[in-house]
Amino acid sequence: MTSYLLKNITVLDMASVHNGKKVNVLIENGKITKIGEAIEDAAVETIDFSGSYLAHGFCDLYVNINDPGFEYREDITSVANAAIAGGFTTICATADNHPITQTKAQVEYILNNAKNTPITILPIGAVTENFDGKTPTEMLDMHYAGAIAFSDVPHGIKDSGVLLRALQYVQPFNGLIITMPFDKTLVGDGQVNESEVSVRMGMKGITNLSEYSVVQRDIELLKYAGGKMHFVGISTKESIELIRKAKSEQLNITCSVFVHHLISDENEVKNFDSNYKVFPPLRIQDDQQALIEGLKDGTVDCISTQHTPLNIDEKNVEFEVADFGIIGLETAFGLLHKRLEKEVPKERLIDLLSTNPRKIINQAASSSDFIILNFDEEWTLTEKNSKSKSRNSPYLNTPLKGKVKAVFSKGNFIITNN
Repeated sequence: MTSYLLKNITVLDMASVHNGKKVNVLIENGKITKIGEAIEDAAVETIDFSGSYLAHGFCDLYVNINDPGFEYREDITSVANAAIAGGFTTICATADNHPITQTKAQVEYILNNAKNTPITILPIGAVTENFDGKTPTEMLDMHYAGAIAFSDVPHGIKDSGVLLRALQYVQPFNGLIITMPFDKTLVGDGQVNESEVSVRMGMKGITNLSEYSVVQRDIELLKYAGGKMHFVGISTKESIELIRKAKSEQLNITCSVFVHHLISDENEVKNFDSNYKVFPPLRIQDDQQALIEGLKDGTVDCISTQHTPLNIDEKNVEFEVADFGIIGLETAFGLLHKRLEKEVPKERLIDLLSTNPRKIINQAASSSDFIILNFDEEWTLTEKNSKSKSRNSPYLNTPLKGKVKAVFSKGNFIITNN
C-alpha cells in the first residue's frame, strides 16, 4: 500500500486540535499517522495541496443505488464512482430496488457487492413488505445483517398504527426509522408546487399541507411511542417550524433537506424542463429561505442529494409523464458552496455533509476516510465527465464553485479528474 505526504493543507475539523492550521499529513498503511507543520519523508509520494482543505468524507443518507434490478440506470460500481467524484465516502442505499431490500439476504447482497468498491455502502431496509404500508418486515433480522436504518422511501407510511409499531419495534436495538413525510391523498396527481406558477403551467399542484400535516402526525406518534425518527426531504417553511418546536421539546428527531431545494425554486419549472421535476417539488423562495435558516440554527441536521438516476426514456419526455428524480452526488458540494458561501461557514457545511449524517446513523468518522477540498476552484460537470450512468440533472454544464480534489477511502487514494 503506497504511502503519501500531503503538504500545505488546511485542516477543517472542529474536533481536531489542528483545525484551521496549515499542516503536512503523512499517510501510511491506509491511515493518517502524522499531522504537523514539519513532517518530511523522502521515501513517500509527496503531493502539494496548497489552498486546499482536509475534511472527513461526506455521508449521504438518501441514495438510490438501483442495484439490484435497475442496473440500466445505475449499479453499485457506477454509484460508487459518482460518490467518489463528489466526495462521498459513505452512502446509505434506499430499499427501493428490485427486489426491495426487505430481507437479510438482500441486505447481505448489497454489503457483499459494496466490498469491491472504494466507498462504504450501508443498506436501508424497508419498514413494510413490498412497501405495502401494512405488513411489517423482519427488521430485527435485517438489523443484525447490517441494515443501518429502516424506511419505505420514496413512499410514505399512510397507516399511523404501522408507523407507531415500527417505532416501538426498533427501540430494543436502538433502530432508526427514516420517513419522507407526505400525504398521498393530498398529493394526488400533482406535478409541481401549488401556486400561481402551477396555474399558469396548467399543472396540478402539490400543496405544502401535503407535507407538514404528516410532519405533525409523525411528531405526535414519536411523542407517544418514543424511539428515533429522521425526516428526509423537508421542503416547507411550516415543516421547519414544527420540527424546530419538536426539538425544543427534546424529542429524538432529526431532519435533512435535499440539495436541489436549497439551490432552485419553483420558477425553474416554468419552461417545463423535466430535469427540475422532483419530489417533494421545488417550492417558493420563502420556503427555501426557511430551509436555509434551519441550516444555520440547527433545526436542519444534514443535507442529502436524493440521488435518483433515471434513463432518457423516463425523463426526456413530456413534463406531466416524466418520472420524479434527479442525480446529485457529483454536483452537491460545488452547488452548495456556490449558493451558501456567504451564509453558511465552511465548518458548518462540513458538519451538514459529513459529521452530522454519521451521528444520525451512529457511524464514527475514521482517520482512514477523508477528502481534500478546494473551495475556490470553479468547474463544470458535463455529460462526458460525469461518472453516473444517468444524466437526469439540470445542473450539467452549470458553473460550480468548490471542487473535491482527492478522496482517501478504504485504503484508496483517488485524485478526482472531473
